[in-house]
Amino acid sequence: MSSGASGEAKTVWEALKIASSLLSVCVGGIFSSVLVYRAAFHRLNRFPGPFLARLSNLYVTLLSVKKFHLYEEIQALHHEYGDIVRVGPSELSIADPKVVDLIHSNQSPCYKGPWYNILHPIRSLHTVRDQKEHARRRKTWDKGLGSKALRDYEPRVAEYTAQLLQKLDESQGEPLNMSTWFNFYSFDVMGDLAFGKGFNMLKDGLVHYYMESVHASMLAVGAFSHLVWIFPLLKAIPLVNSEHLRFQKWLADQVRQRRERKTDATDLFSWILADYDAIGKPTPQDTVNLHGDAHLIVVAGSDTTAASLTCLFFELALHPRVVDTLRAEMDAYFAENQRPAAQSLSKLEYLQACINESLRLHQPVPSGLQRMTPLEGLQLGDTFVPGSTIVQVPTYTLYRDERVFLQANEFIPERWASRPELVRDASVFAPFSAGRYSCAGKQLGLMELRYVTSQIIHRYDVRMAPKQSADSFLGGLRDAFTLSSQTLDLSFQCVREAPAGEPAT
Repeated sequence: MSSGASGEAKTVWEALKIASSLLSVCVGGIFSSVLVYRAAFHRLNRFPGPFLARLSNLYVTLLSVKKFHLYEEIQALHHEYGDIVRVGPSELSIADPKVVDLIHSNQSPCYKGPWYNILHPIRSLHTVRDQKEHARRRKTWDKGLGSKALRDYEPRVAEYTAQLLQKLDESQGEPLNMSTWFNFYSFDVMGDLAFGKGFNMLKDGLVHYYMESVHASMLAVGAFSHLVWIFPLLKAIPLVNSEHLRFQKWLADQVRQRRERKTDATDLFSWILADYDAIGKPTPQDTVNLHGDAHLIVVAGSDTTAASLTCLFFELALHPRVVDTLRAEMDAYFAENQRPAAQSLSKLEYLQACINESLRLHQPVPSGLQRMTPLEGLQLGDTFVPGSTIVQVPTYTLYRDERVFLQANEFIPERWASRPELVRDASVFAPFSAGRYSCAGKQLGLMELRYVTSQIIHRYDVRMAPKQSADSFLGGLRDAFTLSSQTLDLSFQCVREAPAGEPAT
């Protein structure tokens, strides 16, 4: 190499070193100034909380992935710091019963936070942040989940419930992992209502690709829910995004097949599809949103229902006295009704009390839903929260608060029936959320819970399997935005045969 070329290369190398040094100084300066601002001058500094939470959302993310029990970690922070805790640079966790309505009611000025952008560009009913668009699309969902529509869906709920009962009978008292079987049940029901066909998991006893993919993705959502900027980054990495693309292709195929399949049977997706077709000339974004709504139908109606059934039967297995009382109500009901019916089941007080009490202790979304205060800020009692602050009401913490429920950690269904004095503020209890963003599928979910619980308790005695402990079940729960469980081994002893005229299960 000539001396001139060598000198030129040396000059370029020195220039790169200088540029790298300057870039490092600039980046370091920016990061340092941000950290100093968040630590000492941020507008949320007057709110108590861990010092590291002031600096970065990595703090709460580490709490989330430690055991996937973020709801317990947040509860511990509230016990230490009080009703309002700063859990991130611009985020507050608020566990004050008096202000829940100000954050979640129809009149609340709060709107959905940045978490709802994680699936961008997909905007399902759940993730759409624009209030006008949400209100327009919600009308279609309300029709598809109204009382008339639910009567059309009821025979399919009954059919899949019968398949579940058959599996219990075939078990002959041997332990079953009911976390798995309740997932099979709820995914089959919602697959039918979304795509016009179930996934046959109850019949085959095998995990379907859709269920496997949903659970894996929800775990990632739970892990990084406070680092929303990471999701676009992950999608930009081909190796990481390959499974997401595969899933989206599978979902698009299901939607296409459902649109091509002409059927007289009414399902929830037929309402969503009619709204889509009414657009006339749908844009590519409208089509993406249609796929998002198809996905939402199954996910929102399966994960939450499965977890609710699993936790309810966990509590029933631990409380035989409650089962005796509930079975007495079921026996009286079935003495007058050969077949269960959604409308009459909804009037059974103790059945609903058991469901409510399980939902109170084991909320479907235990860490709460993210909201953002309006630009002008929000007055919460004596406390002013600045504008564009992320706020969450941690339902797990709130529903175990003695200011709201006496003996808050105890499973006492009677608090919703014969002992109302154990409920100090019933208005706080909203396991399906409240206000304009409340769960559209509440009544469908309750129908499934009542159908399954009433018939199982009427016909079977439920017990914890010998190797199953309460601690192992509670330790295996996962906060993946929605609550999920890994294993609940229960055994079922038949105490009553199937009613006459009904296939023996």
